[in-house]
Order: sequence, then structure tokens, then C-alpha cells
Amino acid sequence: MFRQLECFIQICKEGSFTKAAEVLLVSQPTLSQQIRYLENEVGTPLFERLGRGVKVTPAGEILYDKAVSVMRLIEESKKETHELRHARINKLLIGISPINFIHLTPSFLKFHEQYPDVILKFVEAEDTSKQLMDGNIHIGITDEPEPNKDIHMMHLYHEEQALVVYADHPWADRRVISFRELADLDCALWAKDLHIFRLIQSFNDKLANTKFEATSTIILLSMVLHKMGAAILPVSLIESFSCQGVTMIRLMDPTPTIEIKLLYPKHQFNNPFVQAFIHDLLEFTKKL
Repeated sequence: MFRQLECFIQICKEGSFTKAAEVLLVSQPTLSQQIRYLENEVGTPLFERLGRGVKVTPAGEILYDKAVSVMRLIEESKKETHELRHARINKLLIGISPINFIHLTPSFLKFHEQYPDVILKFVEAEDTSKQLMDGNIHIGITDEPEPNKDIHMMHLYHEEQALVVYADHPWADRRVISFRELADLDCALWAKDLHIFRLIQSFNDKLANTKFEATSTIILLSMVLHKMGAAILPVSLIESFSCQGVTMIRLMDPTPTIEIKLLYPKHQFNNPFVQAFIHDLLEFTKKL
């Protein structure tokens, strides 16, 4: 079929079986036979014979556009396959936050052991979906909401969230509180995740009235360290800074969590290194 399409496209370009046969380096009877096979396949004539030349039929015009697209995809596939086979160094661009990087480092090290010639470049995850669609990253690891239809999403793990207060806060000696007790907190309260933000807001109107906002977990933690309020942040992040002037208080009824997901453009899954990276990551996060 591909050879038949190639012959068909060349005849359309040349407007003549004779000229197309010369370009393709085949005999005219062979070329005519290829077109007969193609016409039988599609069930309709593709050319009208006009003297020494030919004119494309309306059905042929439709097929021409499709055939050109198919041949272009074949050429792109050949090129990408060749690059994967012969490139000595390949690079995967991973959009990820610092805290997720800490969680997943063992998986990245395992991948490096398996594919030592593949460079993993880690990029700060901002607007992950946009970064993916713009081609700035190949894979995103994020807690962003569900992306658009061109991006595939996979669950990795849930990250427990807890309250963090500065070391001499009145609640600093507490270890566990119910979520509803946040309504009694005597300072501003922040959360990065939109779902948790709204849940807090339903109990505590101080959240809506604060003069400070931030989307970075590191900045929110810094604000707590400077006694600008309290925040709900990932447990692993708080534990990393527990000796630096902050205290973690676990939350119950409910215990808030956020979902960490893996995102990638659907066309990227054809890359064998992307497939291998995703496989390793999914296997690792089963244990989290």
C-alpha cells in the first residue's frame, strides 16, 4: 500500500504517468499496475485520462491529501527511529518540584543505571501542561488538576498534608488535631493545593482575608519560619525542615492528601526511553 501511495502522489505531482515513471525509475506498465491495485482497494477511479496527461478525480483529490499526510508520518517515524537507534546521547526533560524529586530520587537512579547514556534533565514544574504542550519537557510530575485531552495522566501516589507552625506558636506542643480545629487557629493559614485551600476556607475565614499569597511550598514554609502564619504542606517537606524552627501537627478527620500524577503528551509514549522511564516510576511508586 505504501508503494502504491508513493506512485499515486508522484502521478498527481507530475500530471502524467510517463513523467512519474521516469522520476520513480519504474516502467509505465508497472506504474499503471500499482494504480489499478490502489483503485481496486479504494473502490473508485482516481484519475481521468486526458490525452497524454491525467486529471485527478474528486475522490483522488481526497485521497491525495490523506496520502501526503500518511507518507509524511512514515518519514517522521523513520527519522525518529533512526535517531533513537544511532544517537549515543539522549535527553529526557522532566518537569518536577523539589519535594517530589526527593521522593522519587531512587527511581531516577535506577533508570540511570539501566540507561547510562540517557541524560535526565530536571526542570522546575510550573504550568506543567503548558510546558508539555510547548515541548519544553517530555514528562511532568505534578499535583496539577486533570490536563487537556492531548496529555495522558497516570496516578503515582498520594502525599499526606499536615499543619506546620513556627516553633513558639501556641500550638507548637500539639502533635495531632482534627481538621475542624483549624477554625480556632489564631493566625493566617495558607495552602497551595486548591482542594485543601477550599476545605480550609469553609472552616476558617482568615484564609480569605490574609494579605499574603504564594504558590510555592518553599515560600509558604519560609513565611511560617518568619512567623507570618501557618500553612498546610506536604509531610515530607515539613520533616525536612523540622529542626529549623517549625513544628508539624498531623491532621485527622479528615487527613488531607494531594494526588501526585505523571503527565506526558500522548505522542511521546512512542519514545522507548519515555516508556522505560514511566515503567520504572510506576513500579517504584507502588511501594509509596
